[in-house]
Amino acid sequence: MSLLKITLSAYFFPIVAYFLATSFAYGQTYESKDIEKLAIDFIATQIPQPIQAEEEQHVTALPLDTRIPERQCQQPLQVGTKSSPPFNRQVTVMVRCDDLESWVQFVHVKIETLLPVIVSTRMLDKGVLLTAEDLTIEMRPKHFVRAANIDDMTLLVGSKTKRRIQQGKPLSMFQICMICKGDNVTILASDGTLMIKTNGIALQDGNLGEQIRVKNAKSGKTVLARVKDVDSVAVKI
Repeated sequence: MSLLKITLSAYFFPIVAYFLATSFAYGQTYESKDIEKLAIDFIATQIPQPIQAEEEQHVTALPLDTRIPERQCQQPLQVGTKSSPPFNRQVTVMVRCDDLESWVQFVHVKIETLLPVIVSTRMLDKGVLLTAEDLTIEMRPKHFVRAANIDDMTLLVGSKTKRRIQQGKPLSMFQICMICKGDNVTILASDGTLMIKTNGIALQDGNLGEQIRVKNAKSGKTVLARVKDVDSVAVKI
């Protein structure tokens, strides 16, 4: 056995063999894009299903050097990696031809878990009242998605921007206020069985679930109320 084969066997022990589909005949010619696809398909079949229903797995290959020529192989190619699931975000995959003209190509494969986030469809200035046309949902890499990013469109429509937001940027709770200082709001006061509605004025910014100071428009009293939606707050009596 040649030194090359001994080295490859040691590097990929144990190696998971992956054979081409029957549509690839013997003596097949392979371009770089074919080899990249083999590496992508190999990894895609081994990654676990997403934990959350809204997650998506995105598998891509870093492009091979454009100077690599087309290559032939008289036998089915083998694909393997010394890594085992769960993989890191990047995995090195080996595509190998074992005929008399044996050759090896290493492919770097990227694995990304994507999550839905709401991004702006245009440049938004400070103080803009958000509408559905200003927003869209896009899938973004999970490791870039922050806890403050929002994926529920209903939380944003009717909110106002607190600062300028660039087109295509994810929106977060830090950039908007569902209720802003000076807004007219409905105060919903409840003791669990009876609910009273009255008008008020927000004395500070707030988002869903946050407690803010609100002035009762009739009595002039200031109360602490929890933001319920874009135009109402709730207090317990």
